[in-house]
Amino acid sequence: MANHQFATTILKAFDVLDCFETGEEEMGISEIAALVGLPASSVHRLIQSLEFKGLLFQNRGTKKYYLGTRFFSFAEKSGRFRQFQKIAVKYVDELAALTRETVNLATSGGDKITNIYKKDSPFILRPNFTLHTSYPAHCTGTGRVFLSQMSDAAIRWVYDSCAREIAMPFPDFLEMLRQVRANGYALDDQDFSPGLRCVAAPVRAIEGKTVFALSVSAPITRMPDGLYEKTRDLVVQYAARITEDLQAY
Repeated sequence: MANHQFATTILKAFDVLDCFETGEEEMGISEIAALVGLPASSVHRLIQSLEFKGLLFQNRGTKKYYLGTRFFSFAEKSGRFRQFQKIAVKYVDELAALTRETVNLATSGGDKITNIYKKDSPFILRPNFTLHTSYPAHCTGTGRVFLSQMSDAAIRWVYDSCAREIAMPFPDFLEMLRQVRANGYALDDQDFSPGLRCVAAPVRAIEGKTVFALSVSAPITRMPDGLYEKTRDLVVQYAARITEDLQAY
């Protein structure tokens, strides 16, 4: 396998930004350091660079930091992505009405995924996913969809970062993701959470780039094997319909 070096400082900077769940939240250096697992001195250096570029601001009164106005310019540049999401949402709602289970639309953040839209199941017993919160990619159906599109070197980096949680040899992990790519869907059969099943499929834009992962999640008590297979087929079908609309946009 070819050696591949990632710009680790950039990755760490994104880890710092991921600590902020809302635009109003303020966090101190020690809080951020604890969350990202870095020394406070290292976090301080990263924050200085992020502050210089307008990605973080400091409240001079509390000495804590919050997201900066540079994100406004990023938001303005993401018009196509917002339109993609708008197109996908109607299919999420339709699939949720059809299955009566929780349907998620997720995006990728490297070794994590973020649910940007969901339609909850009407049942009291249902998964409790939080929007705009990061979840590990290696054990989630939506995450495995995105990981399966990565290079072997990138997958190796994710594996090395989460080897203890993945709890399988790297060749087995790599083969699982290759199978996801070949099949066009990913299964999470109680890997993310005991008693919870999920199936996910990629949603692609022009040139085949995976921009979203569409998933249905349900307790295993409502998702026996036969229904799990039928739900898999529905998720693949609906992901393909969204893909068709996005590529025609």
